[in-house]
Amino acid sequence: MSSCGNFIKLLVLLVVFLSSTSIAKLVPVIARIDSTFNAQLSNSSITLLTEGPQGRRRIPEFTVSIQTYHSVSEAWLNGKLTISTKNGRISQPIIDTTVSFCDLLQNPQKYHVMSLVYFEIRRYGRAPDRCPIAPGLYVYPNVSLKRTQIPSFLLDSDFVVEVSGTTGSARNQFVNVKAYGSLKRF
Repeated sequence: MSSCGNFIKLLVLLVVFLSSTSIAKLVPVIARIDSTFNAQLSNSSITLLTEGPQGRRRIPEFTVSIQTYHSVSEAWLNGKLTISTKNGRISQPIIDTTVSFCDLLQNPQKYHVMSLVYFEIRRYGRAPDRCPIAPGLYVYPNVSLKRTQIPSFLLDSDFVVEVSGTTGSARNQFVNVKAYGSLKRF
């Protein structure tokens, strides 16, 4: 009987442990997006959608619209991820990397963190997969990051993601996006 009781206790502990770690999904919830685009290169916007049909959305979505005027044959993205400390202060970026946008499109698996967002955006519309990128309209409506595979060992915390992009040999800045949010378990 003692062996059966110990087994049940172990099973209960296992269920409690798993329910608090791996069963709950960690989702990035964006609270605010600030963006600027170079009007000479594109007519673009990012709109955060916090209201839904029945009121406030549990996980806000965003819409990305990009109308490019010129073919893009070379571009670079710089991505920074900053997590807030326990006392709420923003620390130094834990990720600060610059990648070739064209290489990211062709080999997204090389850039794990940036590819998380790229794969999600690609679910919502036609996305280029190589350079040169033809001029045209690229729209990604109601993008949600709820399917993003975030490691479950991370803690609930606030974050800031900053992405800036440059293009051409002169490295003209074409975009700067700053997203503020939090990692939450659902």
